[in-house]
Amino acid sequence: MRIVTRGDFDGLASSVLVTEVEQVRELRFVHPKDAQDGKVEADDEDIVINIPYIKGCGMWFDHHISEEASLPDAGSFKGRFEVAPSCARVIYNHYVGEHADKFDKHHDMLLAADRLDSAQLDIDDITNPTGWILLGLTLDPRSGLGPEFRKYFRWLVEYIKELPIEKVLLHPEVKKRTDRVLLEQEEFKAILEKHTSQDGNVIITDFRGMTEKPVGNRFLVYTMFPEANVELRLFDGHKGAVVAAVGHSIFNRTCNINVGDMLKEYGGGGHRGAGTTQLPAEIAEEKIAEILGRLKKNEG
Repeated sequence: MRIVTRGDFDGLASSVLVTEVEQVRELRFVHPKDAQDGKVEADDEDIVINIPYIKGCGMWFDHHISEEASLPDAGSFKGRFEVAPSCARVIYNHYVGEHADKFDKHHDMLLAADRLDSAQLDIDDITNPTGWILLGLTLDPRSGLGPEFRKYFRWLVEYIKELPIEKVLLHPEVKKRTDRVLLEQEEFKAILEKHTSQDGNVIITDFRGMTEKPVGNRFLVYTMFPEANVELRLFDGHKGAVVAAVGHSIFNRTCNINVGDMLKEYGGGGHRGAGTTQLPAEIAEEKIAEILGRLKKNEG
């Protein structure tokens, strides 16, 4: 079988669990938007994880609320869909009855996937991350640690099965990434201050045009604007598109917008509290203004 997934920590945790119970010979990465737009092909040897359903796949596991309305289109499929804190949790629920013995050692990793993907974090997790949370930050697509992630991701899937997290974090390949996350935190905060403003209840971070920036924790901005309850983050996407990432504040949890459902209207998707979409250049400004207006209304 082949795993088809995205390169974040939930994708990693999910891949670890699947490879414990299925014979997997290959792991490939696709962009969720490409899967959503039908640009990715799959066959009965593909296990699609943490991305929209791909027609023809052998199994599908997902947990994004924005995909719930698409279930009738998927028809009958092997695998499992449920709205859950992480896709890894969905996979755990699917297999645990038969394979509990293989999953016991991954208990802490699974809890971290739940917490990171559903943003159930506290101040210390943001300002002084440790353990699985720290490892997860080295695989956050919005951290800035993108280069060479594929090789790193594939290696981690096997390596974290063999050693406790304390030893995993000491490996040079991991340590150089965690050290960078921790060392550049203050520099990243300075960049945020320069490129971020607040409009009513909305934090607006605009990283468009930035070819290089320090790596950093994407949740840090919520500690800087405690009165806001949602962030709209903009950065350059593929072929001139603009990526709009929206997330509820993890400390001021008063935003009523269902982000995943809203962004599905713009060709994206996600969870109730976070999601992304890619806006074509020719309509980006119009749609950004529209999204901002909806976030400021703080309803729906």
